[in-house]
Amino acid sequence: MSTLFDPASIPVPEPEGPETVGELTLRIQGVLEDEFPNVWVVGEISNFNRHTSGHVFFTLKDERAAIRCVLWKSAAARLPRDVADGVEVEVRGHLSLFARQGNYQIYVSSIRLRGAGALEVAFRKLKERLEREGLFDPARKRPLPRFPRCVGVVTSPAGAAVRDVIRILRERWPAIQVVLAPARVQGEGAAADIARGIEALSRLGGIDVMIVGRGGGSLEDLWPFNEEVVARAIYASAVPVVSAVGHETDFSISDFVADARAATPSAAAAMVVPERREVEAALGNLQARLARGMKHVADLLRDELALVEANRFFRYPQQVVLDRVQALEDLQRRLAGAVRDGWSARRLRLERGAGALAKFAPHARWQKCAGALRMAAFRLHAAGRALLVHRYAARLDGLGGRLEALSPDRVLARGYSRTVLERTGRTLVRAADAAAGDLLRTHLAQGTLRSRVTEGEGDPLERRT
Repeated sequence: MSTLFDPASIPVPEPEGPETVGELTLRIQGVLEDEFPNVWVVGEISNFNRHTSGHVFFTLKDERAAIRCVLWKSAAARLPRDVADGVEVEVRGHLSLFARQGNYQIYVSSIRLRGAGALEVAFRKLKERLEREGLFDPARKRPLPRFPRCVGVVTSPAGAAVRDVIRILRERWPAIQVVLAPARVQGEGAAADIARGIEALSRLGGIDVMIVGRGGGSLEDLWPFNEEVVARAIYASAVPVVSAVGHETDFSISDFVADARAATPSAAAAMVVPERREVEAALGNLQARLARGMKHVADLLRDELALVEANRFFRYPQQVVLDRVQALEDLQRRLAGAVRDGWSARRLRLERGAGALAKFAPHARWQKCAGALRMAAFRLHAAGRALLVHRYAARLDGLGGRLEALSPDRVLARGYSRTVLERTGRTLVRAADAAAGDLLRTHLAQGTLRSRVTEGEGDPLERRT
C-alpha cells in the first residue's frame, strides 16, 4: 500500500489558476477512496444514533483518536442488537470523505462485537434477566452469623487469595474452622467447578457461612463469577454466602446474588469473623459494667436491710403479734355484737311483717268480703221489696180492679153469655163461623147450655146451607 502523502501520488493543480473548495475536496476524496478501499478497525462506540431513515451514525474511538462512521440502512438491518455506546467492536468498510462538511469517515459494511465489549453486553443481559427473576431481591438476603464456628471457602487452592483468607480468619478468630472446596477460578470449566464447590459445602452441614471468590484480574479472568450456573448455586445455598471477587472496583453477578459483598477475599475474611481482641475488649467492658452494676445493687440492698433492721417491728416482733392479736379480738367482739344486733332487728322486722301480712291474708279478706256481700244482698232484697210494696201497691190495686171489672165472669154476670163451637173449642164471634148441625156450648153466669145450629142469619150461613 502506498503512503497517503506520497508527493509523487498527489495530483498537481493546473497552473492556470487556483482550485475551488469543491474541486480540492473531490481530489482528496478520490485519494482516500483509492488508498483505503478496505479498512478493519477496532474501537469503542459512542454517540450511537439510529436515524428515522434507517441509517446508523456513530463515532468509533480509542484513547488517542476518534472517527465518524456511517452504516447504510441495507447493512444496518444485520446490526447486532447489543451494539450500543461503550461497546467495543470491530468495524469493516472503506474510507471516504463527506464533502459537505469536509469530514472523512468510515462507510461501514459490517460490525462484530469484540472482547470485553461482548462480555459487558452478556453481563448486562444476564444481570437484567436474573434481577427480573428476583435473585437480587434484598428481602431474601440473610444476615451473617456473628460468631461462626466453621467457614467454608470456595476458591483456587493454589492462589494467594486462599492463603490470605485463612491467615486473616485465624488471626482474627483463632478457634475458627475452615473448610476449603477447591475450584478453578479462571478459564474454561471454572464456573462449573465453582458451582460444584458451593453445592458441596451447602450439603456438607456444619458450615455457618461461605466465602466465594478470587483475587484480582481482567474481566475475562473474572468472568466465571458472572456465569448463570454460579449465580444460581449461590441463590440455592443453604448458608449465607459472601462474594469476594477481584478488587474493590470489580463487580460481578455473584456480588449481586450473594447475601453480602466484600471488596476483596481478605475483606471477606475480616467480614465473616469478629476480631478476637475487640471481642475480648467488649467482654472486659461488659464484665466491668456487670461488676459495677452488681456492686450498686448490693449497696442498695444493704441500705434497705439497714432500714429494715432499724424498724421497731423487727426489733420487737412480739409486739407486732400482740397488736395484731388485740386487733383481732376487738374485731371478733364487734362482729359478734353486730351479728346479735342484726339478728334481733331482723327478727323484730319479721314479726311486724307477719302481723301486717295476717291482716291482708287472702282467707280473712275473703271471709270479710263474703259477709259484706251477704249483708249487701239482704239490704238490696229488703229495699226492693219495700219499693215494690210501697210504690206499686196502689197502682196494683187499681189495675186489679180494672182487670176484675173486665173479667168474663163479671161480664156474664151482667147477662152476657159466651158460645163455644164444640168441635173446635173456639169462641164464636161471627155467625158465619158455625155451620148448620154444629154443636154449640153456651156459658152463662151460672151453668152451661148445649145447642145445635139449625139455621143462621146472614148471607154466609145461607150460602153454606
